[in-house]
Amino acid sequence: MVIEFLRHYGYGILFLGTLLEGEAVVVVAGALAQAGILELPWVIAAAFAGSTINDQVLYQVGYRYGDRVLGWIPLFLRRHVVKAEGLIRRYGNVITLVFRFIYGTRTITPILLGVHRYPPRRYLWMNPLAALIWAVVLSVVGYLLGASLRPLLRNVHNVQLALLGLLIVGAIVAWWLHRRR
Repeated sequence: MVIEFLRHYGYGILFLGTLLEGEAVVVVAGALAQAGILELPWVIAAAFAGSTINDQVLYQVGYRYGDRVLGWIPLFLRRHVVKAEGLIRRYGNVITLVFRFIYGTRTITPILLGVHRYPPRRYLWMNPLAALIWAVVLSVVGYLLGASLRPLLRNVHNVQLALLGLLIVGAIVAWWLHRRR
């Protein structure tokens, strides 16, 4: 039942998941592709589409509403925003390509790129390129992790039986010790 649900809605869930918590969702989808539940090319396509659209919208929010957006940022973080402006002006292309891989920067970076006026036409082609690289890397990582977990999952039944056996032995010993007192 769950597998059929994932086969039917998995790509849509993945697309929406990239809008919220992208990395983990894409890696799990890659592992599901390894298991034959999803197909890797479609996992990459859904992750690419979700990431591209999400980051383009966030960039536009920063670009169009820059001053208002800066007003939402707490005072203790504003010095970092000023520092980010210099980094964006100097390393904007590199930042656009790599920010997705740095945990905790996926939401704020496209906004700051827009606020600090990273060129819109350049972002329009750099964003999809970066999203494609990100989608391929994380999907393949998930796919490879899924392959390495498969032998472990085959032995889960044996591990469960061993743990159940230890639990039963422990309960018998505890009962016996309690009776001796």
